Amino acid sequence: MDNKKIILLTHEYPPKRGGAGVYCEELVFAARKIKISIEAWVPHYAEKELRIHNLKGSQGWICSYCLFRKILKSSPSFTSSTLLHFAEPGSLRAMTRFGWLFKKIPSFIVTIHGTELIRFCKNPLEKILFRKMLKRAKKIHVLSRYNQIELQEICHETKDRILLCPGAPARNLAGNDAKTENSDNQVTKLLCVARIHPRKGQDQVLKAIENLPSNLKKNLECLFVGPVVKKSFYEKLRTRAMKIGCTVTFLGDLEDRELKSVYQSSDIFILPSMPRANSVEGFGFVYLEASSHGLPILAHRIGGVEDAIKDGETGILTNPEKPEELEKALKTLLVDETLRAQLGDAGKEWANAHSWKSVAKALYQE
Repeated sequence: MDNKKIILLTHEYPPKRGGAGVYCEELVFAARKIKISIEAWVPHYAEKELRIHNLKGSQGWICSYCLFRKILKSSPSFTSSTLLHFAEPGSLRAMTRFGWLFKKIPSFIVTIHGTELIRFCKNPLEKILFRKMLKRAKKIHVLSRYNQIELQEICHETKDRILLCPGAPARNLAGNDAKTENSDNQVTKLLCVARIHPRKGQDQVLKAIENLPSNLKKNLECLFVGPVVKKSFYEKLRTRAMKIGCTVTFLGDLEDRELKSVYQSSDIFILPSMPRANSVEGFGFVYLEASSHGLPILAHRIGGVEDAIKDGETGILTNPEKPEELEKALKTLLVDETLRAQLGDAGKEWANAHSWKSVAKALYQE
């Protein structure tokens, strides 16, 4: 083992939920398990033992400049074996905007989650700085083929330095235990886990349910888990849910232990993320989490979702522009328990094939 020291920088970290935060926490944990020396610069609300520097804010110019100053101030302590990892959009944006000001900076790697490829390229100046930064990166980690292709379109010089390596289920949510039997065999539980926001497609879930035959709806329970980040959207969902013809429950943002229990007692997972002008589903760790519990998956074919779900094997992907496809797929899974079991079993095997230790080794070890 070499004496390389990794410094991972992130503005997102649990307990606040989000894919980028999960990515950072799991990488730090996995790296330490395999004896990689890693230091995490994390937000002020994260675990105290990780807070070498308290990072505040996210992608604003002031926050970007503050992070640049922290790195600059710490740079005299960096050695030739120091490797910086800009692991999520906030820290990456700081490096994009101000990295060119460093006279001398250690080797660094970056992670592209997906949305950066849209937002960092809207402003012509920022796009130039983004490309300049990418050309200097030692390694660029992407989680899906979609991100790989889009990245090469923006900066073809990165082709030989792109590391395509999907993530894995979060360790505290992975389905390592035996699946809990649904206490009411007459009721099928449909689960959606995501922040309550139009991009996550909770309205598409309700629309698909509305058009189901009444005999299927009466034996269906729909569970939404996730924090409300778009209150007006949430209120519309609640109003619509009261008229839908089946039980719909909003459980809020659950702790890991509670969420794991909900996974274990559910029958089908659904998350039909929608295409948006300023963001994209770059991968989707939540799909692997659901698969690890043996749940068949329903989702839209957008962004990097195809790398998290094997269409026809671990779940069913549908066209977001054809909502009738989602409705048809939901109906199929509700009536075909054998297919649900087949997709769920294959999904569990698929999820278990992913490992955060493998990601950490590919990123940090030569």
